[in-house]
Amino acid sequence: MNGQENPVELLVICAVMLVLSILGVLGGLSPRLFGSLDGLLIVAVSLMMALIFGILLFVLAKERGWLGKRGPDGGGAAPPSAAK
Repeated sequence: MNGQENPVELLVICAVMLVLSILGVLGGLSPRLFGSLDGLLIVAVSLMMALIFGILLFVLAKERGWLGKRGPDGGGAAPPSAAK
């Protein structure tokens, strides 16, 4: 990321891919595919994609300040200077 991206676009892309990955996991656990190699591969790939896009979503939220520890003043105040 070079700072030129629109954070809303990245948020939407990550959220859509996360939802599709969760649907892939549910599809892989369906009775027709459960216990077969195809179902196992679908679940593994979907979980990997969910993990990747979940981490990307977390990093995006952390960079933008949507997550994190904030004080009662919003976290923007400078620390008090030492008195002489």
